[in-house]
Amino acid sequence: MIIVVEGKTDIEKLKSIYGNNINIISTNGLGINIQILNQLKELSKNNKIIIFTDPDGPGLKIREKISDYLDNKCFHAFVDKKNIKGNKIGIAEAEKEDIKKALENLVEFTTTKQTITLEEYIDSEMYVKKNRIKICEKYGWPIDINSKRLFKWLNMYGVKG
Repeated sequence: MIIVVEGKTDIEKLKSIYGNNINIISTNGLGINIQILNQLKELSKNNKIIIFTDPDGPGLKIREKISDYLDNKCFHAFVDKKNIKGNKIGIAEAEKEDIKKALENLVEFTTTKQTITLEEYIDSEMYVKKNRIKICEKYGWPIDINSKRLFKWLNMYGVKG
């Protein structure tokens, strides 16, 4: 198992919880490059890859970039942004129990088939902010994801229309 985080403070936080016997790779934030992506692709052949990025805009971009590069053959851990206190929103600022919960409740996007059409998505008003929030809370996803990403994730998670 390899956990992918954004930076060194995230690594320090996870090691403070789990000790040094945990495999962690840092993306260096948005500085993620092709070498890191290739390393993750190679490691994914024999290891479970868990993407555990911050619940903010840059974290979501990094998550999508890695997930897409690995053809969604990875797992996702999400920490709830509203449980993080303080000005900075990140894994390093999350509570120990929230981190443990996130890593115990992994999400796997398993399908590339469309399970809900755009018409069904629009007709059921899933794109409406209050409905997006409810859906995200149900699945443990960040509540501030945009409508396009929610539609993509619902399909990747295999949700039926």
